[in-house]
Amino acid sequence: MMLVIASSVLFGQVSIKETFETNKYQWDEYFEKNCSSSVENGYLLLSNKDKDTFITAVGDMPINKERNFKAKFDITSKVSDDFWFGIVYNYEDESNYSCFLVKEKRYKIINRTNGVSSTSRQGGIILNAGKAGKESNVEFVIEKKGTRLIFNVDNMEVISISKVLDFTTFGFYVEGNNSIKVTEVQIDQK
Repeated sequence: MMLVIASSVLFGQVSIKETFETNKYQWDEYFEKNCSSSVENGYLLLSNKDKDTFITAVGDMPINKERNFKAKFDITSKVSDDFWFGIVYNYEDESNYSCFLVKEKRYKIINRTNGVSSTSRQGGIILNAGKAGKESNVEFVIEKKGTRLIFNVDNMEVISISKVLDFTTFGFYVEGNNSIKVTEVQIDQK
């Protein structure tokens, strides 16, 4: 094990995998009447029971924001055109962060500043066939190349934007009466 880590560092590649066996990245955990976030049995579960709100859970990732990286997030959720779900990035606090979200046939990027959300980009997307209305795994990838962030869903590039990352806290978002299970996070940095 030590040899693998040393050779990864020697060649400039660092790989981190989170399988939610423990809560080593301090993912938000809370239990309220209409929502919860908890690490349990090898996944992070976000459960929202209020159709008019959204919830998030974030964790601090050991990433050097000045260097390029690739972060993969495996999320299991019921896919429909009724609600959005996805990843949170560049998280400063609950009033300041960005999200890359999907629902059946659509994607959008939201920037939240001082508690006010605005959509900066949106468009069409095709998720893997057979996902609509069913609980399915959706793979999100965010890749930083210089000042560009490239978003992929299910091995398909969706959008590339110019964005400077100020924070290395990442997380997850779900709205409506729905839940998501995050089963794995993998980060590779050169």
